[in-house]
Amino acid sequence: MHDGSIASLEDVVEHYAKGGNESAGKDERLKKLPLTKQNKTDLVEFLKSLTDREVLRDERFSNPWPRMNTNAHE
Repeated sequence: MHDGSIASLEDVVEHYAKGGNESAGKDERLKKLPLTKQNKTDLVEFLKSLTDREVLRDERFSNPWPRMNTNAHE
């Protein structure tokens, strides 16, 4: 999950399939998802396929906020 409170992707899918946690700030559009066990497995495998390990290790993308050149004359 975005805040690290859920350890695995499988648990994140399960969390949202159950409709998330009840809280005052919960968006009313977040509802239970009628997913079968196979649906959940398929969703997790699809999401894993979106990970590009080469990009994750590419030094060019390691810092999203590189130092800006503050001297326009350089």
